[in-house]
Amino acid sequence: MTAIKAQFKSVYSEATFEGVIEPLGASGYKFSGSLESACGLDRRSCDFANTVRLGHGGTSGDYTYLNFKLENSKKNTFLVEGEGTRIPNETVDFRLGFNEGLSGEFKDGGKITVTAGGPWQVIEPVYTVADNNGHAAYHIYFDGKARAEGPTGFIIEGTLTAFFKDSTLTTQYARFGYKNSSGSWSYQGFGGADSKKDFKIFGTRKAGEKIQVMVGATSQIFNLYDYGAEVNCELPELF
Repeated sequence: MTAIKAQFKSVYSEATFEGVIEPLGASGYKFSGSLESACGLDRRSCDFANTVRLGHGGTSGDYTYLNFKLENSKKNTFLVEGEGTRIPNETVDFRLGFNEGLSGEFKDGGKITVTAGGPWQVIEPVYTVADNNGHAAYHIYFDGKARAEGPTGFIIEGTLTAFFKDSTLTTQYARFGYKNSSGSWSYQGFGGADSKKDFKIFGTRKAGEKIQVMVGATSQIFNLYDYGAEVNCELPELF
């Protein structure tokens, strides 16, 4: 999920929102995070309280606002969740503001613009080895998906499932390998009686770079790993 950090600071008020955003289909998004804010204006004689607001919306559209009343002049912390709509492939804007006007009018800070993230891409690497009788001795597969997380990140989710032959004397292991095109392999795996395991992996890459994935098992002599074919996956940044 793409990171968000929006800030506001004036003579009287300051606020920071830090969170994450992800796409909801091609024309939506959802976000969550933490909002910390403080305001030093004395509003005890007013019929309204000091209020911070978080604005969000598709870059070509209007802002939708979430308002939060401050309980005191010290730092207030709010947990925030929200959803919105956008044009397909459009970025999303955020900004913070306070009701600093004499009658409670809001003053908003500058906007930040983020990508909601790319669409999910299916990834299904497989590794199979047959014994001398033609029966499956090792069958490892990953049923998953990957997508871009901003221009330089990615996320992988899925389940690694493994079948091991029963006649081995040593514990057998299965692995899921992943990397960006220019990097080195990293692995997640398991062994023994386990037959499947869920993974959620976050990684980095160069802007526009593909990722590679593969699966394997300790099917070689001395329990060494062997792997199936590498699967290349292109990750569009927009959705």
